[in-house]
Amino acid sequence: MTSADTDALPALSSATAELERLARERGEETVAAAARELAHKIEQNHFYLVVVGQFKRGKTSLLNALLGEAILPVAVLPLTSVVTILRYGGSPSASVHFESGAPISVGLDRLADYVTESGNPRNIRRVGHVEVLYPSPHLQAGLTLADTPGIASVYAHNTQVTYGFLPRIDAAVFVTSPEPPLTAAEVEFLEDLRKQVSKIFVVMNKADLVEPSQLAEVMQFTKQSLPAGLTEENTPLLPVSSRLALEAKLTRDAALLGASGLAGFEAELRRFLRDEKSAVFLHSIARSLLRLIAELRMYLSLRVRAVQMPVEELRAKIVEFEEQLGSARQQQEDNDLLLKGSLAKLSAAFEEQARGFAESQVTGMSEAVRRFLEQSRTLPRRQLAGAADRFIADRVREAFDTWRIEFESSAVGSFREATTRFQTTVNALARKVRETAGNLFSVAIADLEMNEDLVYVEPTGYYTDTLLGWGLGNAPFLLPGGLYRRYLLRKALKRVPNELERNATRVAYDFKRRLTESVSRFQRDLNRKLSDTTDSISHAMRTALERQELGAQESELLEGEVGASLEALDGLRSGVTCESYRLVCDGGA
Repeated sequence: MTSADTDALPALSSATAELERLARERGEETVAAAARELAHKIEQNHFYLVVVGQFKRGKTSLLNALLGEAILPVAVLPLTSVVTILRYGGSPSASVHFESGAPISVGLDRLADYVTESGNPRNIRRVGHVEVLYPSPHLQAGLTLADTPGIASVYAHNTQVTYGFLPRIDAAVFVTSPEPPLTAAEVEFLEDLRKQVSKIFVVMNKADLVEPSQLAEVMQFTKQSLPAGLTEENTPLLPVSSRLALEAKLTRDAALLGASGLAGFEAELRRFLRDEKSAVFLHSIARSLLRLIAELRMYLSLRVRAVQMPVEELRAKIVEFEEQLGSARQQQEDNDLLLKGSLAKLSAAFEEQARGFAESQVTGMSEAVRRFLEQSRTLPRRQLAGAADRFIADRVREAFDTWRIEFESSAVGSFREATTRFQTTVNALARKVRETAGNLFSVAIADLEMNEDLVYVEPTGYYTDTLLGWGLGNAPFLLPGGLYRRYLLRKALKRVPNELERNATRVAYDFKRRLTESVSRFQRDLNRKLSDTTDSISHAMRTALERQELGAQESELLEGEVGASLEALDGLRSGVTCESYRLVCDGGA
């Protein structure tokens, strides 16, 4: 770390604290909260080096090769469905962090149950992320690695998860491979990635699958296809065979490790961590800080412009803004109704299909119950009744678990499309409201993008009645053996369609309840963010009008107070430019 870097981090921390103070002093709690979150990142000093790329390029295999052990699950099909975060720990361990609820500890051998499409299709378990602790030298110096879902697979939600993680990335390892060469989707993703981070490694994985001459051709094609701004100097392109590298580490074969190309990547990574990591981390912090400064400056500039206007002109501007805001709120109410309509259609389809599924299972489950009772005929009478109860309950649960995973995978995908449209519309409304205020008062408008995700509510279980819990007491047990077994079979066969139908209704109701609660949270959080930005603008205008109506002295006082805050913000902004600490000149106010 250079002396400039050493000076910059405390300065950025101090600037973040000052930004929080200024925002709180001026009543802008949204900016203050964001500043507190940024301060926490600085304090923790967690540097995220995130592995990204198209599905089936070998991102997870590359991480396993870096760790020197097959810790993370890999498979033939598109795999990772949630983000896996790797931090340093004295001994290997893993924990699953759900979107709601407390995290749980799991064995490394169970990771596939939570991070893969086969074990956790479309993230039906609602895992927020998985954290793995491992004693790797790469992780020991405060580096945090992250494995993300592949983009451009048939699972659209995987692409959404990866894009949603972009704002947290400090530097990236973009993984591609020779077959096929760099795709249009990968180039588009790199364009978006370049806007978020200043350091990107490009790894050409599976280099052992093509001849050296073909590899050289693919490498040249990849270099030429990289988006503008990604040069060899800031974006090294490195050929690697993760398969050979992991084999080499497991067998301690130095020659094979050299042939795999991983040693070259690791050397480049060590150089980056030694020479560039600190500056890149500062760049990431500074960019976020500049965005928040721009946000607060916009609100304060509105107040100054408003207080400088003649009272009648200001009142007219406020009326015009409120009319635009009323129109936006009406449109938002319409959007809420459309989203609820999508929910109702989805719930109705689920109920219909649940009942259809239940009907389709009656014959097969009845035969299974018949076979079970025949095979268990030697059991004592009470044990036989209890075993039949458990058998039916287990078959009902297994049938609906399997079906529900399949249906909800497609249903939730459809629902995510609806919520994505909703989120896009809210963002458009927020930008429109802000632009209206900017045009009315000739104030520069800071960029805004609000992102929320569905927080899924966990399903409840199933319920089946006992076969003999019908107020008959011990009477059935007094029947002769053969008659008792026939009686039990009739009861069981009668219960099968009833239990299937009842649990179909229960599952459908539970699904509707969960989606209703999920969308309620989603709408509330997103609408709150929309309200935050509109309320801040309205607050700026109303504060100026109140001061103006109190007289010239109060107006001058407000102008002076806000003007002092603007000067302080400008001072903060100048403190995070490249002239001050060789950080960044872009992404600012």
